Amino acid sequence: MTKLLLKLSGLAFALTLLIATGCTDTTTDPPVILGPEITLVADAGYITTDTELETGETFKVKVQADKGDNPLKALSFTVDGVEPKGTDLDNYVTKITSSGADVTPQNPLLILGTAKDGATWEFDMVPFGQMEDETVTYTFTVEDDAGEKASVSFDITVVAPPGTALDMELSGVLFNQAGPAGTGGLDLDTGDGTGSANAEAEIRDLGVDCNINPANAENWRGQIGSVNGTDMKLVDVAAQPEGFSFENVKTKEAIVASYDTGIVLADGVSTSATCVETAVTDVSAPVSVGDIFVVKKGSVYYMFHVDEVNKVSGSNGDNYVLSIKY
Repeated sequence: MTKLLLKLSGLAFALTLLIATGCTDTTTDPPVILGPEITLVADAGYITTDTELETGETFKVKVQADKGDNPLKALSFTVDGVEPKGTDLDNYVTKITSSGADVTPQNPLLILGTAKDGATWEFDMVPFGQMEDETVTYTFTVEDDAGEKASVSFDITVVAPPGTALDMELSGVLFNQAGPAGTGGLDLDTGDGTGSANAEAEIRDLGVDCNINPANAENWRGQIGSVNGTDMKLVDVAAQPEGFSFENVKTKEAIVASYDTGIVLADGVSTSATCVETAVTDVSAPVSVGDIFVVKKGSVYYMFHVDEVNKVSGSNGDNYVLSIKY
């Protein structure tokens, strides 16, 4: 009887051991792959969160990417889910730098060399094509050699600048004094050519250099002045806020500000082909494409940009093409 109990006890122990051993989970969890990381660096002047920009403003982004278990492969960005490429990329990105060196814009931007372990890129960007009150989402994504990705996003909303809206934006042509009759002056209100001394004109051309024979050389002076009691200054672009351009001027206050800091012009004379002189106020130097002037007439301030200076050889059709806003 005792031997039987011992046998039964041994059998029970073996069965218990078998059951315990058979239920043990011998499987292992798959290894965890650490993917890349991407952040927006909060340095002064760089976008890190949803931001409002005034019409015409640009922005900068500093992107930092760090590898996980695998080297970095590429950095890309999308605008509302669309990835700008080729010539379209130039509309959005004006400059990319990394470690102080310029980087050729690409999208995706391939990551090479030591940057595959991690790097920082600075993007100078333009909210291309955005209208006022429109919001667009920019997303930057980094990918590593294993195909793992990480992204960061922010919204850009374009808003109207504070101030008084402009009354008019237009283009006009100002012919030289010796050109077709009635085209030596310009009415900045309408962009229409007028006579040089017409009461509607705010500016006029200074005609020709009477000491130059037009058969031998160009005698059009290519200079302008103010008339009818107006006051004209050359805009000092260096004295304007960062990002200033004629296209970005959207308020009357901005025009007044550029007049207040403008370069004062000296008075002079225009001359006819026979050297008859006429006094003209606020005479410019020979006008160049890109010059910007502001004319004050009473309480109205006009800004105009020189789009073209056309010298027509052997003809009195020489002319300026201007864009005007007030």
